[in-house]
Amino acid sequence: MATEKDEPMALILSLYDDDDAEDRFCKNLMQALVDGSRTPSQIATDLDAWVVKESSDRLQKFSDQPDLIQKDGNGHVLRTSMPNASGYVERFFQSFPSLCSVFPPHHGGQTRIIQFLEALLAIPDHEAPDSFAEGGSHKDVNKITLWSDRGYSTEYLRVGADAIGYSGSGIETPDSESETRWRNYQSTIARITLTGFSECGFTSALRDILPSGKKYPSFNVRVASKPDVIGGHILAAAQWLIWPDEARYVYQQCRKKEKTDKKNPRDTWSMENWRIWKAQFQLFAWDERVDPRARDVAKKAIDRIIEVEEKDGSS
Repeated sequence: MATEKDEPMALILSLYDDDDAEDRFCKNLMQALVDGSRTPSQIATDLDAWVVKESSDRLQKFSDQPDLIQKDGNGHVLRTSMPNASGYVERFFQSFPSLCSVFPPHHGGQTRIIQFLEALLAIPDHEAPDSFAEGGSHKDVNKITLWSDRGYSTEYLRVGADAIGYSGSGIETPDSESETRWRNYQSTIARITLTGFSECGFTSALRDILPSGKKYPSFNVRVASKPDVIGGHILAAAQWLIWPDEARYVYQQCRKKEKTDKKNPRDTWSMENWRIWKAQFQLFAWDERVDPRARDVAKKAIDRIIEVEEKDGSS
């Protein structure tokens, strides 16, 4: 029988205004991804068509009535006076992080989210009007390529991680909503990273369990210093290592270089970190002060690490 932690969490879409037609459209797509009332491919097609239509209609409006184009004091066209394809994309994805925290790891609903992103990536590249070039002429239009230009997704997923995994959020409380959502979120963004839609390594909870100092293994990590409060962070970080494809991805990325670039705060993957994570999970797995669920997951992570090393090469 499924436990409460294996059941989906509520979808929170507070950023959308029910009185706004565009927000309602985005919200309905999100709801369809949750309840499975439409296929991921259908939802991707509808999102794509909506972005193209709305931005093209705005371009036509400003082409027909250029006097409607407004500029700021420096002569720059306001975003509200642009076709704004990127704005429509961002409008949908602003609430995507909430969706990522709903489903337990590898739940059917989570898989729908992944299939939706894969369906977007499968759509042949095409352009949508976004902004007017310097000078603001409606005849000189900059376009974005759908769905190759995906910088927005990484940023929203980072913001989403900060909104769930911040200090004092309650992740340290076993079986809490925060702990569950953080675990779910980490599992989802790990799977998203595998699709190539967005590289989310720098938001990985694996970073949270790296020791604060040079000595390891250690419970003194970025998000905790005591073994009895680190369980939720272990559960989240382990999502990148307990599943075969995720673990293989992390190992393959880590094997590309020995150490991370200290000048790049987002650099995550390296063999040095891989060895540290291995030692950290070994520590977590056998210390009885750690929450039993986290100890069990840590043991699974160690087993998977060893399996990946044996199959893909020695560390």
